[in-house]
Amino acid sequence: MSTIQRYYRKNELPQALRNLVERPVVVFDLETNGLTNSSSVLSCSAFKLKIERKYESVTMKDMAADAAPAYSFPVSGPLQLIDRFERYYFSREPENYAALRVNGLREAVIRERREHKDWPHYFTEDEEFTDFLRDAGLFVAHNIDFDAQFVPFLYDKPLFCTMKSNTSGKYPKLAELARRYKITADAHQLHGSAYDAYITSLIFNKMVEEALPDSKQNEMFF
Repeated sequence: MSTIQRYYRKNELPQALRNLVERPVVVFDLETNGLTNSSSVLSCSAFKLKIERKYESVTMKDMAADAAPAYSFPVSGPLQLIDRFERYYFSREPENYAALRVNGLREAVIRERREHKDWPHYFTEDEEFTDFLRDAGLFVAHNIDFDAQFVPFLYDKPLFCTMKSNTSGKYPKLAELARRYKITADAHQLHGSAYDAYITSLIFNKMVEEALPDSKQNEMFF
């Protein structure tokens, strides 16, 4: 039986990248109606990224979903954006006001963002998210143990945590880690799944740049 791969240290990233074998990476974030896996997922956003062997001239293009903001990625870097996923869902249980104070996803907001969409009512019914994940070889999130508990598909998949791999005595919040990597984050947009996944993608891009200097690329991929 193979060991479930959980990457929590920065020096494990080269091995995680070697194990991709040309498969993409998915960086994702969920906003929920509570802190346990019995709580409903209210929004789910993910970026699918391809690792480029020679990345000096690679362009990461915007792929804005309908009715979603456009996100500007670095014009060069090791990651190329190839697909996006963003959806909103209703809660099966009463609104958790402590959670909604953070993410702002009251039922009226969710209804507005779902307008004219034929998405499943509930996250647990959305098989298309599992389909989106299926071809990826690594899954990345900030505090991934929290997010992954809501996605049964990820139980035995390789996970990389941007939070735990960047600890320096305490686990950094997403905004703190963005500052550490010199990434500008808008505090008013944080705690939205699309924006948090976007900032996490930029952080991961910086981490991959550090892990894949030109001098190490042959070692990494061959």
